[in-house]
Amino acid sequence: MNAISHNDSQKPLMNLWGLALLLILILAFQLVGYFISIYALSAAFSINIEEVKYLMNAPDGSALGINIGRFSNLIQFVIYMGIPALIFTGANRVGFSFFGGYSKRLQFSKILWAILLALSALPVVAVLTKLSHHLPLPDSIKSMANSLTSSREMLFENMLEMQRWDELLFCIFLAAFLPAILEEYLFRGIVLNIALSQYAKPATAIIFQAVFFSLMHLSLYEFAGIALIGALFGFITYRNTSVWYSSISHFVFNATTVTLYFLILREFEHSGIKYNVDHLLGSATLAIPASLLMGLSVYKLSRKS
Repeated sequence: MNAISHNDSQKPLMNLWGLALLLILILAFQLVGYFISIYALSAAFSINIEEVKYLMNAPDGSALGINIGRFSNLIQFVIYMGIPALIFTGANRVGFSFFGGYSKRLQFSKILWAILLALSALPVVAVLTKLSHHLPLPDSIKSMANSLTSSREMLFENMLEMQRWDELLFCIFLAAFLPAILEEYLFRGIVLNIALSQYAKPATAIIFQAVFFSLMHLSLYEFAGIALIGALFGFITYRNTSVWYSSISHFVFNATTVTLYFLILREFEHSGIKYNVDHLLGSATLAIPASLLMGLSVYKLSRKS
């Protein structure tokens, strides 16, 4: 990741107007990805378009419904995250390392701290999400938030309905590897780099991209937790001038969540007892020491080489 020079900042897309265009591209390609996934899955599974739409929005738990959910998510995510990033990078005539800092050499010790950051952040984010459910919100906003949360959880749980180890690997690829690559490049690479060139204080740029990142997840109750993660990832990216460590943390965070879902489902098959990942992690007893480890991890990751 390079600091944007004065001449570079004068390019049409290397400013906040460029970020506005990037947002428009993301929203536009969400629609494009939705329609492409409908027609592609209709052809792939030899079912009509209306049935694909129904299974995408109201999965029935069948093998077909699970596959439709997974592959529609894959197609849409790659299109609305990947293509805007490619267009934006190409339009500015820079390489991926300009925004991502991929040429930076990795340090083994920092890789370990990036892993510890992700693991320690899990209970902290879970507690923030749990507390957010108790915010004194107007009934209309709370009703909308509950409806959106229920819909997200239904689609997420359908996608992660796993029984075999190969399904676990595919879900880790889908829900951990791809976000770690595409989201980190887009938010900690492009958005943060440009924000740093537009705001006098790095802290403002880091908070800006964290809020942007959290808003894109469209979840009121998860807003604080996702914004915190975005801020921490943004800070370590700024200090290391590379998205490598935030990508590693992002991958471990998501992959651990997916793996916990898998283990809970296997336990349910054997004992009939089904646990909730957020309830397991969202304990103050666990979150308090985890927050200390999280702070130490950020400190170690933010130290200059």
